[in-house]
Amino acid sequence: MSRGSLRLGLMAFLVILLLPGAVFGSPEDDHLFHGTYMRMIDEEGNVLLVSARSIEPGDQYLTADNRLFEVIAVEGEVARAKFVEQVELPTDRYYLSDFLEAAVGKRREPRGIGIYHTHNAESYVPTDGTHSINGKGGIHQVGKALAAALRERGIPVFHDESLHLPHNRGAYRRSRATVLRLIRKEPDAIFDVHRDAAPPDQYAVEIEEGVWVTGVQLVVGRANQNFAVNRQYAQSLKRIADMVYPGLVKGIYFGRGNYNQDLTPLNVLLEVGAHTNSRDAAERGIGYFADVVDFYFYGPRDDPRTASPFGGPRGGIRAALRTLVAIVAVFLLGGFAFVLINSGSWDEAKKRLRSYWQRLLGTKERR
Repeated sequence: MSRGSLRLGLMAFLVILLLPGAVFGSPEDDHLFHGTYMRMIDEEGNVLLVSARSIEPGDQYLTADNRLFEVIAVEGEVARAKFVEQVELPTDRYYLSDFLEAAVGKRREPRGIGIYHTHNAESYVPTDGTHSINGKGGIHQVGKALAAALRERGIPVFHDESLHLPHNRGAYRRSRATVLRLIRKEPDAIFDVHRDAAPPDQYAVEIEEGVWVTGVQLVVGRANQNFAVNRQYAQSLKRIADMVYPGLVKGIYFGRGNYNQDLTPLNVLLEVGAHTNSRDAAERGIGYFADVVDFYFYGPRDDPRTASPFGGPRGGIRAALRTLVAIVAVFLLGGFAFVLINSGSWDEAKKRLRSYWQRLLGTKERR
């Protein structure tokens, strides 16, 4: 064999080794060393995001209040971002089956939701005792919580718990086979369930009064031919989340990775809390997100803008009930105060209230 042929063969071998990482991968899973964080700040120095994610120029972030920023420079552990626009979230809804067959506009029965975990080892320190388990980490329990919540709503679930270890750049390449298996089941959408690495306050959300959960961040890869649809789908999903449970979806990160989203337009990466949050809070948060998925894909049938008997989003039911209870309580207290003031004494007020109650029930003897 000539020296030129040997050199050509060696180059081809190196290309074969490096190409999967260049096409499918992300630099060391897109995260920094454990315990190291980057901050994304806007032009006024306000912190938009704190994460162990490796932030690169060109990455974009849609905040909870739907302001879009783009990273223009990275200096050490600080990523400087410029404001791009206030985004009006799209009202369209997307179904994976629409891309597999001519089903647009048809009334559907649930086709199901696919769930998998590219990074099986991810865990939650307060609950699991470590940030990473060599095997099925705590993130699998979060995936099971999502699956159980969807099944309770009558939605078929395909939860693939295949392992793609180790947790490194090759994990996304190994999980491609899992995504393809899920696609063959023709679900309505697929979710790759992860957790972020960040300080605990970055994901803490009071979803209802006194109910704290971890929020959910959506991640979309810019390096694939489906990016335009991926972006619109993720934003339309956030729109429904904002209606049902405002604040549950903390934002959408548009990173330079691929995340296997080139295989299907409706494969979104979910980051359910961070390693510093408890798994219990993550399971509660993903339970609320199941409501969002149910609302987005399967109901309500008549008017996609409403879901509660009060004419507002499903998350407004409890708020409406609390308001009703408060109104009744204020009315009763006000009435009692009025009687007390006009009676002149506590005993006389009790007599009047007792007499009123007897007349109301029809038990007072009439003369």
